[in-house]
Amino acid sequence: MRNPHAGQPFTTPDEEIAAALADVSIPTLMLSLVHMSGDPQLIRGDLRPAGLFLNEVQGFMSEEDKAAVRKLALEIIADYRDRGCPEPEPVSAELLHEMMQWLVCEPVPQEYVPMLLEEMELDGRDARASPMLAQAARDEFPVVVIGCGESGLLAGIRLKEAGIPFTIIEKNAGVGGTWWQNTYPGARVDVGNHFYCYSFEPTDGYVNSNWPRLGGSKWPRPGKAGVAV
Repeated sequence: MRNPHAGQPFTTPDEEIAAALADVSIPTLMLSLVHMSGDPQLIRGDLRPAGLFLNEVQGFMSEEDKAAVRKLALEIIADYRDRGCPEPEPVSAELLHEMMQWLVCEPVPQEYVPMLLEEMELDGRDARASPMLAQAARDEFPVVVIGCGESGLLAGIRLKEAGIPFTIIEKNAGVGGTWWQNTYPGARVDVGNHFYCYSFEPTDGYVNSNWPRLGGSKWPRPGKAGVAV
């Protein structure tokens, strides 16, 4: 079964791929290429970021190095496309640790590796999914959740997984909590919109990945991009 986080096969021509590669984070692209190709040697050579700084998404790489990565990426992505876009193998803990240290240009404590593996769910498994309780336990444990913000939504999702009857009470006309109530006209954040989702339910391929801007300023209202219950 295909990993639910994996994209669908595509037939995008080379020139469109090349155009898209002109506007990406090159260090992030390199790590994606490792996963796509299964070749860790890609980050064991001279092409590497020089440092990590907040909002500097290119790792201070030279224009020559960035051009070299884009050329390499076009070859790997085109090959992946031509092979029918097979689902990449999950990244091992050892390789992920190497990738993390390569990206941040400094040692990363081993303790962060299990957390990141769990968050990325490259094996397609939700490690935090709630097991279904026995019928007797479910009947004796009804739950009322106060508020339908992000935490209330998550509580409902996990309670439903466990088969526990629940009711979510929300004072507003829609879901989202503080993101529903508050608006910030003209304001934007330095975090990409795709981060505003649950790790087990990414927006790409599920709801709407066509955000009008990279950084959002508030929870989208129902009927707009990004709301999934």
